[in-house]
Amino acid sequence: MTSSTKKVFDADLDYSELEDSIYASDKMDHAFAKYFLAVQKKLLPDLQKLDLSLNEARILLYLMIRKHSTATEVSKYTGIGRTETYHYLSNLLSKGVVLSTFDRPQKYYALHYTEAVDCLVRSKQNALRAVSENKDEHQSMINSIVDGMVLPEEQGKESYQVLVGEDPIHAKIIKMLASAKAEVSMLLSDRYLVNLYYAEIIDALIGLRGKGAKVNLHTSCQKVPQLLSEDVDGNMQNTVGLKVVDGKNTPVDFVIVDNTEMIILLGSRAPAPSGGSGSKKQDFSGFYTNNQSLVAAFKFMFNKTS
Repeated sequence: MTSSTKKVFDADLDYSELEDSIYASDKMDHAFAKYFLAVQKKLLPDLQKLDLSLNEARILLYLMIRKHSTATEVSKYTGIGRTETYHYLSNLLSKGVVLSTFDRPQKYYALHYTEAVDCLVRSKQNALRAVSENKDEHQSMINSIVDGMVLPEEQGKESYQVLVGEDPIHAKIIKMLASAKAEVSMLLSDRYLVNLYYAEIIDALIGLRGKGAKVNLHTSCQKVPQLLSEDVDGNMQNTVGLKVVDGKNTPVDFVIVDNTEMIILLGSRAPAPSGGSGSKKQDFSGFYTNNQSLVAAFKFMFNKTS
């Protein structure tokens, strides 16, 4: 196998060189290669999300298609070095998605795709659950180290954070609202209001009433009363300070909590289609800060909207 072919496998997933480098001498293998490469392009990204390395995912797909194969055959048809192939096969065996026979030489075969995915998903869920369950204990371990050290006081220092993706932004807003003590101010265009509504963040706003926090929502969404009509009282004016404003007065979307911290919502501001948020998760980004000058400037902008 040429060095250029190895680069194709390990780096950029450009499969254009593989047929000439491995399969050109055998018409049947050449035909198999074309099909195998097409399958890889479609399925590899999903398998890598389940904590498989690139080459582990490639070997798993090969065994699903080619059935019982020796390590030598796996190495030949995937272009992965034989020594590395044994290493990846061992990993796949330990993950429970590949099995081995007692033959000499050993032959390997894989679970069906749906079974393998279910197995890998369960493993990932169990690992994430374990991390979540141990977080308090691990935080205590970190605290015990921090408490034993003398460090300059950093608490309250102004900072910022850039968030990319819908889920991290929603998690940040929910955390901010949970810490709200006095006041929440939100200026939202149609797109972001609908997005936060379907993320159930508006429900969290309504829940702040029980904590005695004041909520003010200014939005250019003309249908906001309809969206929020399922409030327990059926009267949003008693729940939040709601104001429908001219869309020209909402040049940017943001959430301010207790006049001490805020998150600016960035990205396309085109209206979302009716019946859903209508946006791709990667379209969203956010800028969080507790810089008091910026918070004060945006609060001034909020108070001027009409």
